Amino acid sequence: MARLVSSNLKRLFVCFPIAILLCLWSKMRSSPNDNYNIHFRQNHGKEKIFYVKSGKCELPYVDPFNAEFVKINHPKVFIPCTNESDLITVHYDNIFNQYVLHLNEEVLHKLARSEKNDFACFYQKIIYGQSADRYDRKGSKTKLTQDYLVPLDVEGMLVDCRTADESILLQKDAFMFIQYQGAPKDLSPVRKASVIMYGIDTVSRTNIRRMMPIIYEYLQSPGWYEMMGYNKVADNSFPNIFAMLTGYSPESAETQVCNTDSAGCLDKIPFIWKEYKKAGYLTAYAEDEELSNTFNYMKPGFTAKPTDYYFRPFLTALEKETVIQYNAGTVMKYCLGRRLANSYIFDYCRQFMQRFLADRPIWGMFWSNHFSHDDIFMLSAMQHKILSDLLNFEKDGAFEHTIMIFFSDHGARFGPLMRLKESFLEERLPMMFIYLPPWFRAKYPQHVRALSLNQNRLSSNFDVYNTLKHILQMDKDVEETKWSYDCPQCQSLFYPLPENRSCSEAAIAEAYCTCHKYEEVKEEPWTWRMADLVVDRINKYLRLYGLEKQCSNLTLKVVNITEQWMEEIDGDVNRPQGMRYYHTKFQVHQNRAEFFATVLYNKETEELKVNVELISRINMYGTDSECINNKIHKLYCVCLSKIRVLEQ
Repeated sequence: MARLVSSNLKRLFVCFPIAILLCLWSKMRSSPNDNYNIHFRQNHGKEKIFYVKSGKCELPYVDPFNAEFVKINHPKVFIPCTNESDLITVHYDNIFNQYVLHLNEEVLHKLARSEKNDFACFYQKIIYGQSADRYDRKGSKTKLTQDYLVPLDVEGMLVDCRTADESILLQKDAFMFIQYQGAPKDLSPVRKASVIMYGIDTVSRTNIRRMMPIIYEYLQSPGWYEMMGYNKVADNSFPNIFAMLTGYSPESAETQVCNTDSAGCLDKIPFIWKEYKKAGYLTAYAEDEELSNTFNYMKPGFTAKPTDYYFRPFLTALEKETVIQYNAGTVMKYCLGRRLANSYIFDYCRQFMQRFLADRPIWGMFWSNHFSHDDIFMLSAMQHKILSDLLNFEKDGAFEHTIMIFFSDHGARFGPLMRLKESFLEERLPMMFIYLPPWFRAKYPQHVRALSLNQNRLSSNFDVYNTLKHILQMDKDVEETKWSYDCPQCQSLFYPLPENRSCSEAAIAEAYCTCHKYEEVKEEPWTWRMADLVVDRINKYLRLYGLEKQCSNLTLKVVNITEQWMEEIDGDVNRPQGMRYYHTKFQVHQNRAEFFATVLYNKETEELKVNVELISRINMYGTDSECINNKIHKLYCVCLSKIRVLEQ
């Protein structure tokens, strides 16, 4: 029992409702990660602790609550979208296999300030458009009666309740429905694992420990495995998620399939959900932000419905037809009507599992970014909500059937955490937890042992893709699981990864690799010269793409830090003689834009090698680059029309 009372959980007893903590306490049992937890506690001594430690990779542990972070910590308080009770509630009738809308007359009387039932509620169906990525229109008004059976062709609706004379609006609401469809007659009798991917944008391995400690404690329960050596392979959401779902980088997809920036291309890409569909799975995909949607932000989206259940058309309706609320200092929508944007995604996911888990295999990805992308401290406000989600999944019995992947795409890429010493690790080490249900652990003990072993070995998005492929072939006695196009040496996480694995073997570029030891070097003329050369390369890059008439020529203002890779000999890469790897973090005069670059540089000859498209922009740049649309070019462009007064 002593293990359960971690320092994080102790802190929570003075801060959070006891009912939730008691519920969580009842969840805590001996964990498969006990050895790691002991190792974790030793961090308070002198010994340096690593998530991964091998000849080719030393991935260090970071104390979540170190003194540097405590100085900037600004936890947030949860803000509900409304204090009103629900006038309409939904439940599912298992006899009719239909949703039922119940009118709560007690709430009605409070809202109408009357004991009379002189009111009317109407709904309008949300109708898909010709494009799969938007809704076309609202249907005609249909009056709701008490315990109304929702027609099977209604997957989303907007509801309006008013007094009988329509003079007073009582409540507006919106509902989405996963409508039931029976299992096919030729369904395989062999039990297959369902797979649910529940993701939250911009959550690092360290930040879930500091911002969502009760979630982290929950994820120590039996059956959960944290991939502590998981390292991202690209800068932002799209290429990281794309690699996980296809085994390709966008660049390789362009040469092998099509250009993901071109209309219609995403329909042709071999996403993993297509393979699950062929294997008899029902599929679903949902996100909670229209503009920043993974496949629509500076991308063409889908022209055909990509999965059996696809949330985006309903999301576009919600963002157009409901009242939107924002949090201070953020650009993403916090509330859509009466609910958190994330709540719609969770409800959609939960309904999907409730309708189908018992009688057929399913695959779904449910991605939330509205509360985490713009403000990393909002994670602290949302942890009880996310814990409630996980506990509800468990209450429904979902964890008896489902492999769940609880993950993120990357850590913070801009904001206050980029000022910390460990910002390099923060950005590149997203959280990755995998849950295996009891029957799966009993049937495939060798795969469970491998996954447990792999927790402390270097892994990447391409390994996750191979794992998703492997799940489909569990009963085929597959020995070769190297399917990722862009990582021939990657494999399923259900087989032991090489202990002495390098970043290049996991398809992780040096710019994103967290395995190597860098140490700060003192400021010298050559550190400024190196940073100045990097700025020059960015300017040449902008000219290469004809952007010099839209984007300012950048000039170096200050070098914040320079770090040098300490190893003299490295078997991972072939470095030209006299060149070493360096990190340089610097700021330019134009709008104080800040960058972080990994470069090869020779101090004597001033020869420099850098891939501009792997340079990170580490402060917010939203309005700076409004004059161009290319997602990558935006990182390096400060529009001439947006230039503020330059500081000398």
